[in-house]
Amino acid sequence: MSIWSDMVTIVSATLSGDINFKVVQAYRSEAAWFVFGPLTIIGAILFYYRERFAERLEERLGYSVTKITHPIISVLLLLGMLAAFLPGINDLLLTLTAGTLAILVVFGPIILILFERTPERTIVIYCYIIMAAIIFIGVIQRFVFSVQVPWSTTIPPLLFMIMAWFGATFNIRLRTHLSFSEFRTKFGPKGQLFWLTFDNVLWLIFCVILVTTMSRGTVNTYDNFAIVLGTDDIMRWWFVVTMPVCFMLLATRALENVVEDFSKYKSGEPLIKQAVIGGDV
Repeated sequence: MSIWSDMVTIVSATLSGDINFKVVQAYRSEAAWFVFGPLTIIGAILFYYRERFAERLEERLGYSVTKITHPIISVLLLLGMLAAFLPGINDLLLTLTAGTLAILVVFGPIILILFERTPERTIVIYCYIIMAAIIFIGVIQRFVFSVQVPWSTTIPPLLFMIMAWFGATFNIRLRTHLSFSEFRTKFGPKGQLFWLTFDNVLWLIFCVILVTTMSRGTVNTYDNFAIVLGTDDIMRWWFVVTMPVCFMLLATRALENVVEDFSKYKSGEPLIKQAVIGGDV
């Protein structure tokens, strides 16, 4: 098929959810680059304006939105953990939520973090907490009660994947990831601006490559009906699909850095400052 027809197949099939072997082949073709390249940039721009909205919301409130979102997210995830390990609690919560417990536990936090200025930090924190809790409970079950839920060793690595890449995304914004500050500070303002812009262009290219290839991987996992080992109904693509979103957000951070660098250059501010891992932006 032509590149144009493959592009149409990718877009229409993805939006309709009708994924088959023909669609997978279209994803593997060169047409995927023409779809997900622009989509990466569009996604980065949308996330950029989401970030500006979150900043204005915090300015209007006078405090961080996380003071509202984090308690709600904590409760939702706690209910999810209780339901996952205790069948009786699971039955009770399913009754109280009219069978929508999974939707509340998964999509509730996703919607809430969209109002936060740094959603990566929240994702990293809660992925780490859930991952550690699953491993800890699994060890207690195995060595104290001689039982263990079969997915306690398969879901944590997937959560670690999410935690690692969203953490890298946040550090791109903090400029603590492959920044080479000691080398760049030896240049003048124009030289610093050039190398900082060069870095961010490379990150954007990297994001286009990763969004395209991870979208291919997601569709392939979806088409193969791959489930998380140790479970009956948890699909692996639910975790893999977070990666294209992650790299669109990374592209946003690179775009924010470009805007910030040119603004500092015009105002005469220092372009390179000491950055701290885990600091604020």
